[in-house]
Amino acid sequence: MQVTVENVSELGRRMTVTVEDANIEQTVNDRLNALRPNVKAAGFRPGKVPMKMVAQMHGASARNETIDGVIQNSMQEAFTQEKIQPASRPSIEEIKEEGESFIFVLSYEVFPDIKDVNMKGAKVEKVTAEVEDADVDNMLETLREQRATWETLKRGVKDGEQITVDFVGTIGGEAFQGGTGTDVAIEIGSGNMIPGFEDQLLGKKAGQETTVKVTFPEDYQAQELAGKEAEFAVTVKSVAKKKLPKLDKEFAALCGVEAGLAALKKEVRANMGRELENALKQKNKKTIMDMLTEKNEVNLPEAPVQREAEHLMEQAKNNLKQQGVNIEGIPFTTDGFMDSAKQRVALSLLIGKIISDNEIQADEESVKAVIDLMASSYEDPEDVVNHYMNDPQKLSEVQMMVVEDMVVEHVLGQVKVEQTASTFSEVMNASNAA
Repeated sequence: MQVTVENVSELGRRMTVTVEDANIEQTVNDRLNALRPNVKAAGFRPGKVPMKMVAQMHGASARNETIDGVIQNSMQEAFTQEKIQPASRPSIEEIKEEGESFIFVLSYEVFPDIKDVNMKGAKVEKVTAEVEDADVDNMLETLREQRATWETLKRGVKDGEQITVDFVGTIGGEAFQGGTGTDVAIEIGSGNMIPGFEDQLLGKKAGQETTVKVTFPEDYQAQELAGKEAEFAVTVKSVAKKKLPKLDKEFAALCGVEAGLAALKKEVRANMGRELENALKQKNKKTIMDMLTEKNEVNLPEAPVQREAEHLMEQAKNNLKQQGVNIEGIPFTTDGFMDSAKQRVALSLLIGKIISDNEIQADEESVKAVIDLMASSYEDPEDVVNHYMNDPQKLSEVQMMVVEDMVVEHVLGQVKVEQTASTFSEVMNASNAA
């Protein structure tokens, strides 16, 4: 087999493959002979159909299958022989036969050859933070809020209290889709309802009926309602105020910690510490990755960028579905994901270069430490550890995480680092927003 490769652009390649002694005709005849016993034709017994008729009936498909087989096998052999890893699916440009030889020409893209990863003069900000006593106290308050009960009241509802209502909405005297609710619990002041709706319920008590008039915002998600005035006939079912549990041993047990309040605080702090450590790692990692792509301009092949954009688009769709959003009719395109896709593909190449140049590998001890940390938040950590250690795909994912962390540490050792102190809430809020 003869192979020649021509550069048609910086990343574009054209390969000509010549397969001597391809024996296309002989292989086609062998295929037809193998088919003949099962070929049926009017007037002939099975297996007795003349070869000429078999060729007329199945010759084209047999030839296509033969040629496809020769191309696939020899193409893979050619890439291996030339030590080429194509970045795109090869496209066949030309096919021809010359005697016993079979020749085909294909085009494809390759990944760029990154000579060096530039970090000269780079300066990055490394954010640090700790879990303070006040952060733990705030988290305990959040836990109290999550376990609050509601005490029924006979008086009118006040700000911050809960009112349960039935309502029927109309626009111009006509009911509209989504305008009816039964046993809807509303916390006054939460802002969960249309602007003005909650304010008009202040002071109302169980058994009262009232009319609430509102105007839908211009940017309301249901476009057919945006900017329109509506009336809601509201019946108040009940009024209640929030009752928070006391911070005591019973509350700790309610949170699943039987050893008391001190033990609960210790567990809460440990969980917050793990969350903070992970959020800081991700934040500082993003800073490093952004620096790498800013300092290194990489000419990217189109195909992997397109594939990555499609992958990101599908991720976005799935995320919206999980949030209960109906995505039917939303005009998704890859255009909005192209910038992120380009950065991710460029990063994979830059990180690969750093890993290769510095022979970075994940050692067993580091991998096990990460798995142990991940498992520590589960009820049965040992089961989680065994699951990861015995699943090659899961283990590979953790190994890649460790390698990426090692890359980040390597880069931090090559650039100027400025540490910036932050708080638990600032770091976590930024992480949740991201």
